[in-house]
Amino acid sequence: MNLHHWTAGLHHDSSELYVSNPLPKLDEIVTIRLRAPLNAPIDRVFVRSTPDGEGHFDRMEIVDQDSVSAYWSVKIKVTNPFYNYRFKIITTEGAYTLNQLGVFRSEVPDWHDFKLIANFNAPEWLEDRVFYQIFPDRFHDGDSANNVPLGGWEQWGFKAQPRAWGEPPMKWEDGASMDFFGGDLQGIHQKIDYLCDLGVNALYLTPIFTSKSNHRYNIEDFYNVDPHVGGNDALVNLREALHEADIRLVLDVTPNHTGDLHPWFMEGRKDANALSADFYTFYERPDDYEAWLGVRSLPKLNYASEKLREVMYRAEDSVLRHWLKAPYKIDGWRLDVMNMTARQGSHQFSHKIMRGIRRAVKAENPQAYLLGENFFDGSPYLQGDEMDATMNYSGFNLPTWRWLIGYENGADWRPEIADNVPLPSDAYADQLNQFRASIPWVIAKQQFNQLCSHDTARILHIVKGDKSLVKLGAAMLMCYVGVPCVYYGDEIALPGGPDPDNRRTMPWDDAQWDNDMRGWYQKLIALRQNSPALKRGGYQRVMAEGNLMAFQRQSPEQRLIVVGYRGPDAAEAATIPVRHTGLADGVRLVDLLGSGLSVTVENGAIQLGKLEKGTTLVLEAHA
Repeated sequence: MNLHHWTAGLHHDSSELYVSNPLPKLDEIVTIRLRAPLNAPIDRVFVRSTPDGEGHFDRMEIVDQDSVSAYWSVKIKVTNPFYNYRFKIITTEGAYTLNQLGVFRSEVPDWHDFKLIANFNAPEWLEDRVFYQIFPDRFHDGDSANNVPLGGWEQWGFKAQPRAWGEPPMKWEDGASMDFFGGDLQGIHQKIDYLCDLGVNALYLTPIFTSKSNHRYNIEDFYNVDPHVGGNDALVNLREALHEADIRLVLDVTPNHTGDLHPWFMEGRKDANALSADFYTFYERPDDYEAWLGVRSLPKLNYASEKLREVMYRAEDSVLRHWLKAPYKIDGWRLDVMNMTARQGSHQFSHKIMRGIRRAVKAENPQAYLLGENFFDGSPYLQGDEMDATMNYSGFNLPTWRWLIGYENGADWRPEIADNVPLPSDAYADQLNQFRASIPWVIAKQQFNQLCSHDTARILHIVKGDKSLVKLGAAMLMCYVGVPCVYYGDEIALPGGPDPDNRRTMPWDDAQWDNDMRGWYQKLIALRQNSPALKRGGYQRVMAEGNLMAFQRQSPEQRLIVVGYRGPDAAEAATIPVRHTGLADGVRLVDLLGSGLSVTVENGAIQLGKLEKGTTLVLEAHA
C-alpha cells in the first residue's frame, strides 16, 4: 500500500458514515458516499452494481468537501436481497476499481465487492456488548452440594474425580476429562457483581447440558442442564439475575455430534428400526459408526435424516428452539464445530442445514445471536443467510498471535507446520483485511473476536509471559471491528498452556490477581462501551510498517486513530501519515488511554515520541 499515492485516500466502508442505512429494507433507497482526496485527478465516479446479473452504473456527484477531501454521493435502490456494489473511478491516468479489498487498476472478481443485505435480522444489541467466556466447571463453585462425587461414574477405564479448587487440571491420559472442580451456574450467579465491576455485559458459556465429562461436549441430553452445574432451575435463576444486570447469555451446543451415552445413539446402536437409528451413520452395528475425527465417544450426527432435522431445529420444541423460549430465553447459540457439521463424504449438507438453523432460530427470536465455531475461512457461512458470526480465529485471533510474537496455532502439537517468524505488520493488516473484505460489513461488525479460548493456549502463554504484549493484544481486541470477548481469567493474567492447562480454576483470592492487568482490561472495556467509533464506526488502515500497526475507526460522532507498537525494542520516534484518512493539518489528537499524549497533524502526519514495547494509543481527533 503506497501511502504517498493519491489512491490511498480513496475510502468507503458500509458503515453509517458512508451508507445512510447499513440495514436497509428491500427496495429502500439509500445514499452511498465515497471519500476522495480533494486534488485527486478524478474526472467521474460510478457505483457499479449487478442487481439483475448485468452490470449497472450509477453516476456519483461531489456533494461536499473540506480542506483535505471531496465527498461523492449517489442514491441507489436496494432491489435484491444481496446487493453487491463497487466503485469505478475514471481519472486522467486511467480507471481504478475500489472494493472492500482495496484499490485496483485492473478489473476484479465480485467476491470482495461491498455488500448490503436487505431485511437482515442483525442482533442490534451486539454493538453495546463485551463478552466474557466461562468454562463453567472452572469459574466458581457456588453450591458444593451438587459437586461430582468420587467415582460417581466410570468411562474408558477412568473414574470421575473431584478436585480441590486451585489444583492443576489433569491431563487427558491421567483423567480423561473426568476431573471436576465443582464450578456451576450458582457460582456464576454469585459473581455477577464481579462481572459488572469488570465491565463485561454478555456471557458465553461452554456446554452446560447433561454429560459425563468436565467439558460437556459429549452431551447425552440436550433438554436438561447437568445437575452437577445446577440443573434447569439454576439456569432460570441465573437468566433472571443476568437480565436484571443487563447481561446477555449465549449457550454452547453440539449439532455435529452427541455423546455415546445419548439415548438416541444407544437406541440406534442396538436397533436398526429405532426412531433415532438414522440419526447416525452405522457401517455395521453396534461398533462400526462415524465419529467426530474418529473419537468414539462423539458419534457424528447424520443430517440426511429428515427426522434429525426436525428434532434439532425445525420442530416447535426442537433443541435449538426450546432454550430460546421462556423461562430460559437465552440470547443465542454458539454452534460447536460448525464448519464440520452436516459434512460427511458425499453428503455435504452443511450450508443447507445452516440456512435451516437460521430460519428456525430467527423465527423464535429475530434478535438471537447465531455464532459458529470455525478456525479457518468462515466467509461462505457469513453472507447473510446462515451465521451471524463465526469465532473469528483466522480473521483476528490467529494473525494477532503471529504479529505479536510469531506464535502459530498448532505449534504445540504440530511444530513441523508452524511459522515461528513474527508476521510482518503489513501482512498482519492484509490478513485482517482479507477476512473482513470477504463478508458484508454488517456481519464483520458481528464477528466474535477473542485473544484465546478454551480451545487454545492462553494469551499469557502465547506471548511467553510478556504482559506488555498481553496489554497490546487486549487493546487490539477492544479496538478492532467486531464483538470482543474476554476468556475468563485473562483479565487477572491467569496463566495456562494448551488444553487442559488453559482451563485452570479462577482464583478468587485477589492477592493472586494481577490488579494492574485487571485495571487495564477495565479501562479498555469502558473505552469500548463508551466509544461510538469503536462500537459501530468504519475501519481504515492507516499504516502497517516495521513493528507498528495503526488504523482509523470513525463514526459520525467520533474519529479515532489506534496505534499499536509490538517492539521488540523501543522506538525513539515514529511518523504516521494521516492525510489519506481525511485528517487536516491543525487537527489535535488526544490519547484516551491516559498517557496524556496530545499531538497535532502537521504536513499530513503526526509525530510520536518514544514508543516502548507494547505501547497502545487511542487518539481521538479534536478540531
